[in-house]
Amino acid sequence: MSERYTSVEEAIHHMHNAYDRNGKYLVDGRPKYTAHAVRLEDEYGLTGIAGRYKFVDGKEAAFAEYDYRKQYQKYSIAAEFIKSENPYCRQAGETLKDKIPDALKELNNEISKLTELNPELKALNYNKNNVTEVYRALIGITSQYNVDDINAYLHNVRTGSKNMDVLDRAEKIKKETGMRFGWQPAAKTMDKIEAQLKEKAKAKETQVVAQVALKKAKSR
Repeated sequence: MSERYTSVEEAIHHMHNAYDRNGKYLVDGRPKYTAHAVRLEDEYGLTGIAGRYKFVDGKEAAFAEYDYRKQYQKYSIAAEFIKSENPYCRQAGETLKDKIPDALKELNNEISKLTELNPELKALNYNKNNVTEVYRALIGITSQYNVDDINAYLHNVRTGSKNMDVLDRAEKIKKETGMRFGWQPAAKTMDKIEAQLKEKAKAKETQVVAQVALKKAKSR
């Protein structure tokens, strides 16, 4: 993506305004927000898939995410730009280099606050010295992915790999049920999804058998 910038000014503009997605992030004053795991739970009656976390001052997840993006995404981008082979990106990233350490402290502090509200976040596995990874962990929380999913995502990004077994299992479920994921779940999350879908299918089959038996009994 960094190769597309043809001037320092263009790269700086992106760095400071990416959070707003070209003015498309807010719709009538509300963030255009999708929590895929929450949506999947609601659509299919599943449980234990999404994080459904509490946020500071009772803030709604969508607004918490928007505020964090607005305040901190530029530092995550700057950290990546500094490593870019594109000279314009490197120069753009350098303009925020001195502010990254303070932003890193603030990001870690925000996760600490959220961990007090949501003790399960103690199991997060992220590099507290890497501003980009801390930022991604924070946005994973606001997007309401469970801890296993956030850790799996960070691992995938860190290693540049994907869990193909999970992707194959997700594709199989999609073909069988039409289920839309929108993210790559951790293996543990996929186990939960498959188990619950199996139970629902079994319950539905039992219900059908009972209805057929009742219909036969009435027809005698």
